[in-house]
Amino acid sequence: MLHYLATHPDSDKIICCTQPRRVAAINVAKRVAEEMDVEFGGEVGYNVRFDDHTSDRTVLKYVTDGMLQREAMSDPLLSRYSFSPSLNTSYSIILLDEAHERTLATDIMMGLLKELLTKRSDLKLVVMSATLDAGRFQVILRK
Repeated sequence: MLHYLATHPDSDKIICCTQPRRVAAINVAKRVAEEMDVEFGGEVGYNVRFDDHTSDRTVLKYVTDGMLQREAMSDPLLSRYSFSPSLNTSYSIILLDEAHERTLATDIMMGLLKELLTKRSDLKLVVMSATLDAGRFQVILRK
């Protein structure tokens, strides 16, 4: 992430990182902002149900799987920042974190993103997990 941000300083695109739970999305966003030594809610923020802590400067946004799914329902190409109409930007990278938990929202997002990747060549998808059994995901991502 930091490499992308460093090599694309003028990009209007956003990196989105999903977390399966609200508390995780909020706490990880706070920690990353602290580690990057940037303003929380500025360059690094979060968007969970009933709580949007982002700004027009946000380049790294943490969301729950459900919030990304909700954004995809209103914007199937994830080509605009759906909940902040003043911004006209899109995601460049989507990180699905804690994928080993295999929540319904995560599995739905994998299916949606698999289709989306065929329509948006500029979008990158990273599936992350500390304890992932890759064999369980090959069927989903291979077809």
